[in-house]
Amino acid sequence: MAKKAQRGKFDLNEMISRMSSQNRVLFVVTVIMVALALMDRLMFGPFSSQMKYMEAENQAQMESLKRSHRIISFQDGIMEEYQKYSTYMDTGAMKQEEIVAALLKKIETLAAQQSVLITNVRPDDVEEKPNFRIYKTSIDCEGKLGNVLMFIHLLEQSDYLFQVERYSMGPKSKGSDIIKCTLDIARILITVEKPTAALETGRF
Repeated sequence: MAKKAQRGKFDLNEMISRMSSQNRVLFVVTVIMVALALMDRLMFGPFSSQMKYMEAENQAQMESLKRSHRIISFQDGIMEEYQKYSTYMDTGAMKQEEIVAALLKKIETLAAQQSVLITNVRPDDVEEKPNFRIYKTSIDCEGKLGNVLMFIHLLEQSDYLFQVERYSMGPKSKGSDIIKCTLDIARILITVEKPTAALETGRF
């Protein structure tokens, strides 16, 4: 009885056993290379892409932090310069009554340093100009001539930069070394917007 021809079944071991040693090595190396390529595509490829994405995201965050640091440094520089000249500015943060009260307190402090007694204070109206305001005050005071003159000098040399626009003086009484003096004092404040408000609105 003739044997029916059976369809050959693929046998990897048999195929490998028939190969020469050299072909067998080449075959194994080829299989390993194909396996590695598949692993790279299926496993390492997505992982590598994720790593690149994370690196790009970290880089973007670093650049954002650098920009934020530069902005903060810039704002700090503005505020530092502002503090140097803040005594010459009227930002609108204080009411005019508060500004006048601060000016009078400064005048009284300088007078006390020279033993000059202020007997009367007459705040005048505030003059509004396009870019500044003039705060005027008239005072009556008394003291020794040298002390009064030094008081006037301190007013004009103080960080408030008072201007003594007019003064009159005379002896308090006949033969007395105490003089009475009337001073018309002015102080100019530049009207500006406070830097923090400008920074918040993005104008810096």
